[in-house]
Amino acid sequence: MIAIHFEETDDCKQLLDQLRTYIQNYAAYGLKGTVEKEGETTILLNYENQFVNFYDSFHPLLVSVLTDYVISTKEEEWLLDIVETMFYFTAKEEQQEIITIARAILEGDRDDLPMMKTFFNRRAYIYEAFANHVEEETSFFYEPFLTFRLREYGEMLIDCVEMAIDEYMLEQEYQNMIEDLRHYVKSHQPKFSCLHIVHDQGFTLYDEHFRRLTREELLFHLNVELMFEEALEVEEMVVSPLVSLLPRRVYLFTDEPDDGVILTLQAIFEERLRLYPLRAYEPESTNF
Repeated sequence: MIAIHFEETDDCKQLLDQLRTYIQNYAAYGLKGTVEKEGETTILLNYENQFVNFYDSFHPLLVSVLTDYVISTKEEEWLLDIVETMFYFTAKEEQQEIITIARAILEGDRDDLPMMKTFFNRRAYIYEAFANHVEEETSFFYEPFLTFRLREYGEMLIDCVEMAIDEYMLEQEYQNMIEDLRHYVKSHQPKFSCLHIVHDQGFTLYDEHFRRLTREELLFHLNVELMFEEALEVEEMVVSPLVSLLPRRVYLFTDEPDDGVILTLQAIFEERLRLYPLRAYEPESTNF
């Protein structure tokens, strides 16, 4: 018999409903067990199959349900507490944006941070804690278990929030820079009627006559106060030279419209920029 004691009746009822559903669903596969409620705050579980070892069947199911229940009911609350009490972000909008980034990291949805998928495997932290504690005959109190047995998970959440805040601040800095460059483009007279950009592995800038702009020309026009790219040679830059050149129109040829640099250029130049497929770039015959 396994007894799980709760302080909150809602936690007891929600987990009870989930356990009953899982046991009913798996009964057809030979999983024999009962789940009962004792009073308002205790769940009693009993594994009845004598032919299949408890640790090969009921134990992994119970541990998985407990793990998923913690993530679905507690994680958001704990992330918010970390954001507010440890890092002092009190504005609701900022809190939500940071938590959204943190959850994306935890779910492995940040493709720009692939190395974090293993590091932030929070399900493994929780699963292992329950797996090491839950025995065939055991009784434990749910809330103290979360407090004392999930410390590694809590420390991982703190690390995750810290990384989410770094990403949030970088995003804010990026958005501010985009806004400044957009304002610069709108508030200054164009220097060129149009410029062409060909994106084929790298980015190449051409003037209105389809003549490739030289390194010397890019340096001549480059406004150092508008530097967007860091630690790049001028011929490798795209955003800073293009904004400095102040074209009235930008024609960009690419087969990768979702490229990060292209999205940045669209955010800055807005309706001034037009996208075309790479195959459309034919200087001798193209008219714009």
